[in-house]
Amino acid sequence: MTRVHLLFLFLIAALPVKSQNQLDDQGLKTGPWKVEYPNGKTLYEATFVEGKPVGEMIRYYDKGGIRAIMMFDTVLDRSYTHLYYPGGIEAAEGWHVEREKDSVWTYYSQFDESVRIREPYKKGLLHGKVTLYYSSGEISEEVAWEDQKKQGAWTQYYNTGRIRLRSQYLDDNLHGPYEVFYPDGTPKVTGEYIHNKSNGTWTFYDESGEEVYALEYLSGLPVDQEKYEQWIQDSLSNYEIVVE
Repeated sequence: MTRVHLLFLFLIAALPVKSQNQLDDQGLKTGPWKVEYPNGKTLYEATFVEGKPVGEMIRYYDKGGIRAIMMFDTVLDRSYTHLYYPGGIEAAEGWHVEREKDSVWTYYSQFDESVRIREPYKKGLLHGKVTLYYSSGEISEEVAWEDQKKQGAWTQYYNTGRIRLRSQYLDDNLHGPYEVFYPDGTPKVTGEYIHNKSNGTWTFYDESGEEVYALEYLSGLPVDQEKYEQWIQDSLSNYEIVVE
């Protein structure tokens, strides 16, 4: 190889890699970008076209470690995001459409990586049935949402699958029958809410299903205050106070 060829190769190798953090003629981000925290750690890395990220964007914690990986679809103006806990375990995943949460988002436990919550979104608002899970995978709770308000059925479950609690929401307020059950399905409490206030007859049962107390409510207040206070005292007496 001649000295001319060697000099040519040296000059090529010495040419700078395409520069980062550039703006186009319109003042919009273009090409590869790498932004740092004040401490010098990387905040994010991404490629931009006309000010919009394309392909993969990686965001980091200020102490290092990936915080989020986002894949951008510029045609449909959406991105799929994976979020991570500081230790690297996945925390959540789901879609953004026009920068708002959309469709079903799934959230994971930091401790055992199990699915703990699934939330449906529509244009950034909770819309649909939110489901919570035990670490074993069984459903622990379901509640209906509509445009960021609780609206409809609310159910809690024991890890056996039996219903623990059942009620309804109307415009973010408890409204309608309210029922609580023992693990074997025996009724524990029955009552009713009207716009988030106890109303009508509330009945309490022991584990055999026998009625032990009944209270009348009107617009959230007990009709018989003396009977209500006696019920409070009787309820407290069932708890053993331990003093070390």
